[in-house]
Amino acid sequence: MSLATVIILPAASFEYRCVKPEMIIRPCARLISTSAPSSSRYDAKVFREPISDREQLRKPLSADDERNFLFIKALKSDETPTFYRNHVVDKLVRVCMTDGRKEMSRKNVLAALEIIKRKQYQAWNKASDDEKPKIELSAFKIAEVGIDNCKPLMKLQGVTRGGTTYQVPFPIEDSEAEFRAMKMMRDICRQKAKHGETFFKDALAAELMLASQNEGATIQAKQELHKTCEANRAYAHYRG
Repeated sequence: MSLATVIILPAASFEYRCVKPEMIIRPCARLISTSAPSSSRYDAKVFREPISDREQLRKPLSADDERNFLFIKALKSDETPTFYRNHVVDKLVRVCMTDGRKEMSRKNVLAALEIIKRKQYQAWNKASDDEKPKIELSAFKIAEVGIDNCKPLMKLQGVTRGGTTYQVPFPIEDSEAEFRAMKMMRDICRQKAKHGETFFKDALAAELMLASQNEGATIQAKQELHKTCEANRAYAHYRG
């Protein structure tokens, strides 16, 4: 005989009923929301997006522009229009940061850019007049090209089907590809610095210069990731 639960209805009915335990609806666990936030600290009625392009800042606002009489949102730290800030460098500083020590991370990244600048000027001084125009002297440009060359085109993500987890290749967005490129380069430089081969700033400067020429350990790590994605292309139908 199965167990039953006796439920007493309100006194007005004066009635007893027997209900099986599986018929009782129990409260389920609260699910984690994955939707975008419905509100923001900036009211859409009175705040407008700021201008981060230096060329647009030099031009006056048109008479019908709402930014003439409404509030402007605060700029993000990596979107400032100042000439001495760079989006790739600021993001690299955040990726290389450990334990919240952002100033230490910024010091290492800027020291790596200084090393690149010195090496490029030394090569420029030793080069002939015909070779000098081909040498890039901007360390920021070298860092941008190096990170851009390290961006992966695909990523591997675990998908569970029938109790088995498959590493499925997925397309990747540009911002995430940039982050993964910086993360791979950071891990390689930390590994070299941990083993005492060199300092982090020297390893980062070397990796950025090699990556700008499509060489180095970070480029090899990206190619290995692409080979793994190519080998797992049979699992692509598990994306949905």
